[in-house]
Amino acid sequence: MHPAARGSRACVSPRLRAAALNAGLAAASLLLGLLCLELGLRLLAGGARGGKEQRERNRYTAYDPVLSWRKAPGAHVVYERRDYHVEFDVNSLGLRGPERPYAKPPGVSRVLALGDSFLEAFTVSDPETITARLEHHLAQRGCRVEVINGGTIGYSTDQEYLFYREEGRKYAPDVVVLFVYHNDIPPLVLDTYLGYPKPLLDFDSQPPTVLNAPVPRYTPPAETPPPPPPSPPSFLIEFVKDSLESASAQTYESLARLGLWAPLRKLPVNEELNLFRVPELGHLRPAWSAFAWTVQSLSEAAKEDGARLVVAYVPSKMEVIPRVWERTQVRYGLGASFERSAVSHRIRLIMGRLQIPFLDLTPSFIRTDGLLSPVFFPTDGHWNARGQDVAAREASTFVISTGSLSGCR
Repeated sequence: MHPAARGSRACVSPRLRAAALNAGLAAASLLLGLLCLELGLRLLAGGARGGKEQRERNRYTAYDPVLSWRKAPGAHVVYERRDYHVEFDVNSLGLRGPERPYAKPPGVSRVLALGDSFLEAFTVSDPETITARLEHHLAQRGCRVEVINGGTIGYSTDQEYLFYREEGRKYAPDVVVLFVYHNDIPPLVLDTYLGYPKPLLDFDSQPPTVLNAPVPRYTPPAETPPPPPPSPPSFLIEFVKDSLESASAQTYESLARLGLWAPLRKLPVNEELNLFRVPELGHLRPAWSAFAWTVQSLSEAAKEDGARLVVAYVPSKMEVIPRVWERTQVRYGLGASFERSAVSHRIRLIMGRLQIPFLDLTPSFIRTDGLLSPVFFPTDGHWNARGQDVAAREASTFVISTGSLSGCR
């Protein structure tokens, strides 16, 4: 071999060997890091709690011939979900919150809150519920007040009205706050919802009567543990997919079209989503009419008892977080005729016509929600403890502004 070639080889080889060694170490470090991430995600998945609803309500509610179900006095409640573990007790009168008799203490005002699972707040501990926080914020403003939690999982506006008529008015409230969520409205013309029998109101009589009283009993199916979901081939790839779907469903779909993974499963548009269509669909007008009649009946009943009704709108995740609305549009194929603010806007118009004070919580949730300070749980659609407090702060200011409580600053 020529001496010059041997010298060149001797000069280049160490550099090549060093570069190859560095590249190998980098590749090994990357693979080790990916392997650690994969193992870590598998461990997290193995220790994750619960998942979607497991019909826990069947374990702490009892049959009621008018309401269909109500919380059983003295029941102990356990919710084990991916986002939270919560335990609480139902008091002796069948409500969540401290023991309080029907008789109102002298010199004390009362606020009765009505609503569904957002108000029952099974996602948080007792001190973190919206009613506990509302009482706290009102007390800070000088109000001598007790806030009664009349929320029950799964209730629609008709059941909330009937609860007031049958039970809530016994607490002699000065203010009744009705919290409305969009899925409260379609069931108002149904006598069953999600498999549960429910009351159906007849507005030809005043006050409205329950057409199907006594409401049929619900027979729960035999509880069998759901089969475990199949494990994905790679938890790391699944994590990347889920993260990308949450961040931008449009980008996720673009990459799916390149063959990186399957596109999002398309779902049929349900009646709850059809509420967001503009102009409204004709077949939903009876539900909207029933909502207006129900709220008007509740307002008149409260007025007869010396109380004032106010209505607060509870926004869903998709109404607050743009990326969740985008994901909903992609999954359900929603076109330009669907508007995020359609439901709250329509309820505002109805409350204006009925001359009932109305609080839309959507702007405050949009203002306060952030990636590092969320107001909803990551996977569950309900408020976390911060969301409960945001709603309570807004509600306290609004209730005071109506002048319905005495002694408040």
